[in-house]
Amino acid sequence: MLIAPALLFSGAFFFLPMALSLLWSFTDYNGLQPFTWAGLANYTDLLSDPVFLRACWNTVVFGVVTMTIGPLLGLLSALMLNQRIPARAFFRAVYFVPVTTSLVVVSTMWKMLLNDQGLLNKLIVAVGLQPHDWLSDPGTALYAVSAASIWQGFGFETVVFLAALQSLPSELYDASAVDGAGPIHQFWHITLPGLRPTMVFVYVVGIIGAFQAFDQVFVMTQGGPINSTTTVVYYLVQRFQALDLGHASATAYLLVLTLGLLSFIQLRLGKRFA
Repeated sequence: MLIAPALLFSGAFFFLPMALSLLWSFTDYNGLQPFTWAGLANYTDLLSDPVFLRACWNTVVFGVVTMTIGPLLGLLSALMLNQRIPARAFFRAVYFVPVTTSLVVVSTMWKMLLNDQGLLNKLIVAVGLQPHDWLSDPGTALYAVSAASIWQGFGFETVVFLAALQSLPSELYDASAVDGAGPIHQFWHITLPGLRPTMVFVYVVGIIGAFQAFDQVFVMTQGGPINSTTTVVYYLVQRFQALDLGHASATAYLLVLTLGLLSFIQLRLGKRFA
């Protein structure tokens, strides 16, 4: 009786839409006319759609770039903030400020920074080099969007890694120092093994977020140029806006299956190497 309202709310706004979306993924439906059964046609259409395949590739590249550089920066900054340095509390707060900022605001700021007359190009011209159209060049647009995402998100990883570092027993470092271990050996044999559960958490949450990238793409590039920054979620939203609910729902469930598989693999690997 006590949890019934919460269950009704979850069922009406979470589980029921999921079930309807699963049904729509097997139909030809535009939200206005009665749907017709299409079977697996929506899924097979997606696997032969060059725009969807490009969106999948862009999403993978975006995920690899952000989840390679982001956690590395977060770990390095956490290691530095774990030392007794002046104004340590100030730097902890500064690193976390971008995380609390709206991704739309961050993306707008980076778009202004990277446009033709932006600060980056002015600095490049000041040193005698040629400016570059970072967001208009298909070869650099996706990496520019990735840079904004890394800057906005690595503060979260910093805080998570810092909390994990401070929970490691200091006795292990004291004992290893007595045995003659230096900072490098301590890092490889004490710090990294102790951070493995935290790394699993960071990568599971981070990859899910990377594969759901939409806001920064929408604000900075609108999926262009030439679909070079179109991600799976941006493609999904385009299908919904076009009232192509069948293909949009199929895209959503392919994304769910992919994220579920990736999370399962990461958790299994985390347990194996724990």
